[in-house]
Amino acid sequence: MSSGPTKDETALFDDISALADKVWDISKDISGKITDPKFISVVLFRRLRANHRGYAVLWNNDCQIEAEIIVRAAVETAICIGANFRMADEFPRLMRRDAAATLQGQIKIYREADETQMVKSSEAALRYLQAGFAEGEKAAKLDWKSLAEAGGQPLLYNFHKMLSGMSSHVTGLSLIRGIGDAEAEEMQANLYGMSKRNYFNMMAGATLQGSLIHSGMIDAAACAEEALSLVKRMDALSIDWPGSEG
Repeated sequence: MSSGPTKDETALFDDISALADKVWDISKDISGKITDPKFISVVLFRRLRANHRGYAVLWNNDCQIEAEIIVRAAVETAICIGANFRMADEFPRLMRRDAAATLQGQIKIYREADETQMVKSSEAALRYLQAGFAEGEKAAKLDWKSLAEAGGQPLLYNFHKMLSGMSSHVTGLSLIRGIGDAEAEEMQANLYGMSKRNYFNMMAGATLQGSLIHSGMIDAAACAEEALSLVKRMDALSIDWPGSEG
């Protein structure tokens, strides 16, 4: 198994990085409200581009686990960009419901810790969010599978599940990679090879999909065309990826 991306894959990653910079240059001066799907797309893309740049720094410094944690964050952001594009006004409502659910959990923790001021300020924020709810609407966490389906990005959800079990969370499988056990040497080598190549391309794919969809949201036609040409290059390269059938 290859221990890292090929020269062509690295070149594609660099071109995707350059595209993300172009898209951000067009996006950065767009303003709006958090209820505006276009502005939400800008906020999400800013985060995705930062994820991409942070991943590159960590990957170049051989911080694999840390880099892979960022890939999962980027995949979540790309899923949201797709869902926001397809769901229009519904996605901002899902964000408010998720924020409210998070605050409810935090309020419980603060109350148990007798943090009166934090309870008070958090409850005020919760009331503000709930004031914007439709009748019968309740706080609820984001569901990544549903969001990926709504945004037409089922592959990104598969990436999300893979990264959760093998890198981003402390699991038995993720810990095997740090155990100096001779019997596990082959498994460790395989997992390391997968992370060096597959996750590198996952990061590239998440950023590319996010760039394509966000370009459509902000009417950046030239960037969308460039993204589509990079998608074709990625499709051609993916035939040779570990686990793919050529």
